[in-house]
Amino acid sequence: MAVRISGIIIAVSFVFALFSGNMTALSEAAVSGCSRAVTLTMSLIGMMCLWSGVMRCAEKLGFLDRLSAVMSPVLKPLFPEAWKSGRGIPEISAAITANILGVGNAATPLATAAMKSLSDGKSDTATDDMITFTVLGTAFPCAVPTTIISLRAAAGSRTPLDILPTVWICSVCLSVFAAVLSRTLAFSGASAKRKKRHTGDL
Repeated sequence: MAVRISGIIIAVSFVFALFSGNMTALSEAAVSGCSRAVTLTMSLIGMMCLWSGVMRCAEKLGFLDRLSAVMSPVLKPLFPEAWKSGRGIPEISAAITANILGVGNAATPLATAAMKSLSDGKSDTATDDMITFTVLGTAFPCAVPTTIISLRAAAGSRTPLDILPTVWICSVCLSVFAAVLSRTLAFSGASAKRKKRHTGDL
């Protein structure tokens, strides 16, 4: 699907550039875009190597297990399948903690490891827990939104931290709504499957 969407975008860009006489600009954009893509990829690889190593050390030291135990009241109802299987919970705990602390560079590789653990390489279809984790990953409360604060400071704001109460309130409301909606849809989907299976048995 992603390949098709990318192909459509490239084709449309080429057609518009051809008819508008901007082929030179398109060529320059393609070259600069490829250069930025390589730079971004290399930086992401470095971050993933670093934080994957940190996570492995934390796992060996038992930190992730203790973190999972502390967060169990929240994680158990949100990720019931993963909790039953015991797969992916430490990675989910670490990723959520990184999001809360506003360490975006750490959250990306940790979230990737969590999704890999949740999928277990058995299927290319997202499970309910994977969907819930994806939704919460973009909505979970952040104690210190470092990116927004740094942007406000760079723009000349004298009080870049004034947005914190608003960010906290919005993040909490969004997280609760996302969690309730995700688990409701997961429950309704499971009920539909059980009903269909029961009808088939009859």
